[in-house]
Amino acid sequence: MKNFAPSLIRRGLSRIFAPDTAQTPQQAGLATPPPVVVVGEVGLPVVLASPHSGQYYPAPFVQASRQPLAVLRSGEDSFVEELAAPAQALGPPLLYATFPRVYCDVNRAAWDMDPRMFEGPLPAFLKPTHRALSGLGSVPRIVADNRAIYRTRLPFMEAATRIKDCWMPYHGTLAQVLQATHARNGMALLLDLHSMPDAPEAGNPDFVLGDGHGVTCPERYVACAENTLGAMGFKTLRNTPYAGGYITQHYGRPHDGFYALQLEMRRSLYMDVTTRTKTQGFAALSTALAELVQALLALTQSALRKKPETKSYF
Repeated sequence: MKNFAPSLIRRGLSRIFAPDTAQTPQQAGLATPPPVVVVGEVGLPVVLASPHSGQYYPAPFVQASRQPLAVLRSGEDSFVEELAAPAQALGPPLLYATFPRVYCDVNRAAWDMDPRMFEGPLPAFLKPTHRALSGLGSVPRIVADNRAIYRTRLPFMEAATRIKDCWMPYHGTLAQVLQATHARNGMALLLDLHSMPDAPEAGNPDFVLGDGHGVTCPERYVACAENTLGAMGFKTLRNTPYAGGYITQHYGRPHDGFYALQLEMRRSLYMDVTTRTKTQGFAALSTALAELVQALLALTQSALRKKPETKSYF
């Protein structure tokens, strides 16, 4: 299986940035704080990740937007990495992005962008999906309620820089952590953590478990999550309205021992969605998440197999 990050650079970034002229993240002003943070060490078979809880909004980005900061933050999975802290204390590593999804969405393929948002000629390797064409690509064009983010079209170099300084470090780190986890345990279970607005059209579930409709994670882990949460009184759904995005689909390879489960948590359980402040429900949900991870860790112990040869999967 091909090595993920170098192949991406070869296909795209190396065609844009000359090795001796590319700005470092520090020069570009995009990596303060660092784009991805890892808490804990590789050891147990579970990996926790929060790709959408970043709260570092670069000033030039905010100034270039036609929307106020409160609107730009509407899609932010606020505090998810904090919710996961007690779960991480059980042993699994936790990584999270510090930049916001409205700036660069790592739950999309790197070159999944809407060509209409850029000025000038564009490289042939752009691969927009229907999501990107609707405005929700790796560099989004719109935010909540279909509101345009930018006043004018962007130069493509701006988007490419975000891929280089945000998308690549996040996925490079995630791939390394999963690879090391697999090498140590013979398997790796990624819990991709998100928060969601109320979904009355789906009956307002507390949690939505996304496994790509049975493709990215074995049934025993999804059932364990479902049963554990249900026993605590939470309402869960599978794959509706969220079945898992790029991260779940890309890293969930059960035939290779890589499992990925997207976990959406209802925001109103733990925060005031208007003021974006924590409520009294924060501690209870954080404890519930830790209990869920404890149950999944116990299940993985029975599934561990002989440590295979180390090889690159991503």
